[in-house]
Amino acid sequence: MSLQDIILQRKSVRHYDPNYAIERKEILDSIELAAKSPNGNNIQSTRYLLIEDKELRAKVRPIAYNQEQVETSSYLILILGDYRTFHAENIHAIQDKALEKGYFTQETKAHLTNAALGYYRNMSNQDYLKELVRDGSLAAMALVLILNEKGYQTITMSGYDKDALFKVLKIPQHYEDIMLLSVGRGIQEGHSTVRHDIEDLTFIDRVPS
Repeated sequence: MSLQDIILQRKSVRHYDPNYAIERKEILDSIELAAKSPNGNNIQSTRYLLIEDKELRAKVRPIAYNQEQVETSSYLILILGDYRTFHAENIHAIQDKALEKGYFTQETKAHLTNAALGYYRNMSNQDYLKELVRDGSLAAMALVLILNEKGYQTITMSGYDKDALFKVLKIPQHYEDIMLLSVGRGIQEGHSTVRHDIEDLTFIDRVPS
């Protein structure tokens, strides 16, 4: 299918075949592609927690307001943002590696490094959160499209108790949750949704009051 076909046919699916298995490698290959999505200053802040253990997923289900796909989908993925990626050590390491690979000159490396360090230097925690959510959401959308292209069905979820989720999954506080994602073989097609007309979504030169 073309990308346009995937977007037009994609639906959020909540009912999955609990006996259908997806190989971990296929998920990892999909994440490897999704990780190439745009991200601010190439700091690569998005992380992916694959929740495979059935007992662990059973504990997550009530935290996610008893959404059945938490247990019945082939894979449950928690997409996270890592606050540590704003640190100078991470920025220097990425740019040093790019220089070693010959992607740019020393002069360009210095410019990109200094620009990134300056951009993040005086940010508030709310600013950092915005960066993590933006980058993580771009990666999540790419992952959804990649998985749909492979013939799987998906649903993204923000309905869960973050504090309880972090406690059960023992997630350190330098991570921020972006969303949960279920993927598997759907047994019931998701319902169609009404979307606004393009004229209601798009403005030219001025945003109306």
